[in-house]
Amino acid sequence: MISMYAPASIGNFCVGFDSLGAALAPLDGSLLGDVVHAEAAAIDQFACVGHYAEFLPSAAEENLAYQCLAHFRELVCPSMPAVKLTLEKRLPIGSGLGSSACSVVATFAALNAFAQTQLSQIEMIELMADFEGKVSGGRHYDNITPCYLGGLQLTAELVPNRAIELPVSDKWFYVVAYPGFALNTAKARSVLPKQLSMHESVEFAQRLSTFVALMSTQRFDEALEIMRDDVAEPYRAELISGFAQAKHALPKIGAKLVSISGAGPTLFAICDNIEKATQCEQWLKDNYLNEHGFSHICKLDNAGTRAL
Repeated sequence: MISMYAPASIGNFCVGFDSLGAALAPLDGSLLGDVVHAEAAAIDQFACVGHYAEFLPSAAEENLAYQCLAHFRELVCPSMPAVKLTLEKRLPIGSGLGSSACSVVATFAALNAFAQTQLSQIEMIELMADFEGKVSGGRHYDNITPCYLGGLQLTAELVPNRAIELPVSDKWFYVVAYPGFALNTAKARSVLPKQLSMHESVEFAQRLSTFVALMSTQRFDEALEIMRDDVAEPYRAELISGFAQAKHALPKIGAKLVSISGAGPTLFAICDNIEKATQCEQWLKDNYLNEHGFSHICKLDNAGTRAL
């Protein structure tokens, strides 16, 4: 049996709308992401298990991972031996943690290994982006690429090989908190402005390019100081109950940044030591999470998708 784990990710990474993403690794060693198992079978089979499986369509044909299998079989490797594919769904859908990307990335990674097709990095990323687009409404790379490659990635169609990994500070801790309710990605995109003014466009370009330059030259404190999302956060914040309160409260107890992970409703905070991260997580547990929510203190997952 081949088992592939794909980690959760922070899309947009505050300053990089649809362009920056970071893979997450909880400090406690837990797997924050999806696992896909592939094993030989008499005929192609598909199963969906795990804590969040019940929230996915019951019909296999409607499951994104099954659709990836059908596509791979038809267009990538028709000669692939029959396979039993099992999606272990460990991330909630509509969480803002790249849940659909996890399913897609883990599935194609498992099939690529099972069929020994040895697809290139760009072939894999393009294949994954096609199916992520079925959920998000567009071919966005900022969850797919970090989920697959790990780390903090600058990613877009015009980026060579679709990915440039940026260095990150080893002092940064990432507190992620899923409040326990879903936010539909399409709805979260629908509230965004259809266009930006010239001033807003120039400021976005300046902020993102400056952030990338500062991170690339390891001027991490300065990079952190300019992190601000004026493109999506002001509009999506209103859809996320409790976010405004967290945005106000967490900096007072040590957070250097508070922003929305992907389309939300998960938020993430960056702290520069474990003590402050622990205090922020406790506040979130007490004030942001319902009985279905969870939180983690993380570093970045530099390994990306990998065999278990």
